[in-house]
Amino acid sequence: MTAKEKREIVLAQAERDLILASLERDQLAAFKKHDIPRRRLKGPELLVLWSLRIYLLFMLAVVVYQVLHVAK
Repeated sequence: MTAKEKREIVLAQAERDLILASLERDQLAAFKKHDIPRRRLKGPELLVLWSLRIYLLFMLAVVVYQVLHVAK
């Protein structure tokens, strides 16, 4: 990277900072908002998530059983 390119980057950042400083709160929020694409999960990550889902359903069944059993 040449010195000229570095200066241009610094100037661009300075201009961006100046623009951001002059925006109102809702304009700044709209400017900063950007969509983040979904992440593709791989095998181990999917296994962990599905294990947590199954555990959640199991514990939900245990709680329902306990509530119904104690209520009698």
